[in-house]
Amino acid sequence: MAITITSKDVHDIDIAGLTIAIVVTFTRLGIRIKNRKLGWDDFWATFSIIGAALLMTGVLIILDPKPSMTQLTRVAGYYITSEGFYTIVWTSRLSILCTIIRIAPPGTMRKILLVIGSLFGVMWIFLAMQEIFICEREPDWKAAVPTQCHLGKAVAITQLITDIIADLCLLIAPLRLFWNSMLPSGHRMRLNIVFSTCLLTTIVSLVHAYWIFANLGLNEIFTGIFETTISMIVASLNVLVGFLYHTMTKGSSLPSERTGTGGQGIELHGRSVATGPISVDITTTTYTDAEAGAFKESNKRHQDIYNLNDGLYEEGDKKSEIVQFRGY
Repeated sequence: MAITITSKDVHDIDIAGLTIAIVVTFTRLGIRIKNRKLGWDDFWATFSIIGAALLMTGVLIILDPKPSMTQLTRVAGYYITSEGFYTIVWTSRLSILCTIIRIAPPGTMRKILLVIGSLFGVMWIFLAMQEIFICEREPDWKAAVPTQCHLGKAVAITQLITDIIADLCLLIAPLRLFWNSMLPSGHRMRLNIVFSTCLLTTIVSLVHAYWIFANLGLNEIFTGIFETTISMIVASLNVLVGFLYHTMTKGSSLPSERTGTGGQGIELHGRSVATGPISVDITTTTYTDAEAGAFKESNKRHQDIYNLNDGLYEEGDKKSEIVQFRGY
């Protein structure tokens, strides 16, 4: 028995779901701006906000067209909705991918990730053009209210294949990167869990593809909005988790004497061989009181001593430990 989705359900998730996703993304950008760590992953996250605005506007036009709206306006509303959907899904994936690229060592691994990014762009363009082609080939839907194109099995299959391929890439890449490192198992687990959440979008996309197959318009729109909401939240999750972790573990004081050798904490070497494991050096440095004052003013990198630029690595289990993650 099919689940019945009403126009009110779609309206509610359109407003509530996308608003939450936008707020989460703005929070992520605020954290990055405050820490002066903006990157390409933040650029794509910002782009997803534009897609959310398009999707929210287009859905409202489809659900509640005003009497003064022409057929052209309603059709434009549908295309705004569909392109907004693709914009959010693929910019969110590109944002996650760029986060992985930031921490990947220079070499073969990073080049592979850049190629994957290019493939994401190709899939995004193909899906957007495929939908326009199918809808324009059979224009009868343009006169209906609500105005919605019947996409058919071809679009559902293509979306399903590209979603699975893209999400598997986003899952395997960080697993390989962190699992081959010599990071403590707790750190690896925390990072892998964060990046593995991209599977949530895969699960939702399966449901979305099913409703496209079933040709149930409102169900299709509802799951599409839900998928985009999850995509935007997942794309910002690594930043938010890192920030919260760093905030909860903040407050370590510097020690009063120095022992051991100078070091740079956790370092992901850019010179590592592409085919070999990631080399990670872990050293411990403590400082005298005199050195502590100079240390505080030395440079910003000793204040930003958490991974992914966002604190996914703790400042130290001991107050004398300095942890620094390089490679971006």
